[in-house]
Amino acid sequence: MFKVFDSGLSPIGIDIGSHAVRLMQFRTTAGGLSLQAACRIELDSLDAGGQASARQVTAIRHAISTQNFSGRDVVVSLPTNSVHAKSVRLPQMPDSDLDQALKWEAKDRFGFEIGESGGQIVWFRAGEVRRGTEVKDELLLFAVEGGVLTGIMQELLGLRLNVRAVDLAPCATFRSVRRAAGAGTTPVLAGTGALLDIGHAGTQFMITRDEELVFYKHIDLGGKAVNEAIAAKLGITAAEAVQMRARLTTDAANADEAPLNQALRDAMRAPLEELARELDMCMRYYVVTFRGARPESIVATGRQAGCAQVRETLGNALNLQVEEAQPLRGVQNLGDVARPDRSSEWAIAAGLSLYPLHARARVEAAA
Repeated sequence: MFKVFDSGLSPIGIDIGSHAVRLMQFRTTAGGLSLQAACRIELDSLDAGGQASARQVTAIRHAISTQNFSGRDVVVSLPTNSVHAKSVRLPQMPDSDLDQALKWEAKDRFGFEIGESGGQIVWFRAGEVRRGTEVKDELLLFAVEGGVLTGIMQELLGLRLNVRAVDLAPCATFRSVRRAAGAGTTPVLAGTGALLDIGHAGTQFMITRDEELVFYKHIDLGGKAVNEAIAAKLGITAAEAVQMRARLTTDAANADEAPLNQALRDAMRAPLEELARELDMCMRYYVVTFRGARPESIVATGRQAGCAQVRETLGNALNLQVEEAQPLRGVQNLGDVARPDRSSEWAIAAGLSLYPLHARARVEAAA
């Protein structure tokens, strides 16, 4: 069990993404939470034989050895493409019976064994679903194949890191956003809330009800698709599209840049409106299934969330407000790498580093 910040240091949170690896660690001071170290490394910048896993290990090793991280305790999230997710409906039953039933469901749906020598599952009760007189439980089922999990664990152990926990990225995201809103005491996303993590290769959409995860969907559309759409529309490379987006924003564009800025908006509209349609279907499903209220706004995380054009286009298509999360709000000594205008991309890494707060909450709830 974690000794929650007894040493003044949190574990190192390692967010392994498809495009980049982010590491973050906090320490406590008399003034509150402070940043110990943070590092972001793009995997495409590394030469490691073309293997994604090799580049991930190289990135983590470089970050640990060159930045001011302290200790060897880590909490890690797996790449999104390594985690299988599905909504499942089953008859109501006790947790002990449900765990075994979901292992069978996972094997049937995902095609690999679940158990000590195989894959692992995590599940959440989303709520009751009524069809006439029949009542079932809808459950969110997450599973990872045993070989994938073992491979990542061995790579981290090879770096002499102590893996204290493997967490789900959606849980880490919610944890950091919740802390920032009220240091873990003031409700955030109360009632029906929505979180949107826009990554490079895909997007994760979550709906919460009274701070419980009740809906999750991974959508295969992210920043890569936006950059490719810009490149195709303007006749440039995807790398040039990234550079152009970094240079031009709605807030900073001057008169000379306005036409090009508008061209960017037009080029990225198609993939973002497609993403908005997917999000709208997710919210319709939630409303119909659970007879709940549609979220009134969406809190967005991930590097793409820092782009005002992305938020505005999604918000207009959905007819609701898309707000950028500030998961590092209130943290001292952020420095340049995690400065406020880049805060949203650190949501997962921050939430992983804050995992001991989750462990303490579970102990207090059981007491």
